[in-house]
Amino acid sequence: MQPAPASPIATFAARAVMLAVVWWMLTVGDPSAWGFGAVVIALVAALSVLLFPPSIHRLRPLGLLQFMAYFLGHSVIAGVDVARRLLTPSLPIKPGEITLSLRLPEGGPRWLLANTLSLMPGTLSVHLEENQLTVHCLDTSDAIEPGVRQAEFQVARAFGITLDPPEGVRA
Repeated sequence: MQPAPASPIATFAARAVMLAVVWWMLTVGDPSAWGFGAVVIALVAALSVLLFPPSIHRLRPLGLLQFMAYFLGHSVIAGVDVARRLLTPSLPIKPGEITLSLRLPEGGPRWLLANTLSLMPGTLSVHLEENQLTVHCLDTSDAIEPGVRQAEFQVARAFGITLDPPEGVRA
């Protein structure tokens, strides 16, 4: 039996608290920013509940920390690679798109994967429909799928979802 999704009100409250923490960090705790911030937080939290309704899939704290370490590390590596390609015109690029079938369940896990790939240099998620994700890549001659599978595994772990790890990745 699967757990029921959280109520929209509980989801709104949790997201509002997370947004308030981000707002506090961005404004360095400046009390004068809270009047405007409260309105923005409420609107964004409400919009997020409408666009991304509550799900049965919840992030796990330890999994989220592991995911954040993975994301930051790979963002730096990919950023250096993109900079190297820009500064060395002789390095080949072959932009294009690939479409992959995802193993993650619908909802938050798929959205996190698509957005993660968009935030990492060299890739951009362009279309997500059902379990099909189309990704624009800076260089399609690189092995893109193993990197996407590794990201998919990391997202699954953040949500406590069991997926077989891709080749070369230990669980």
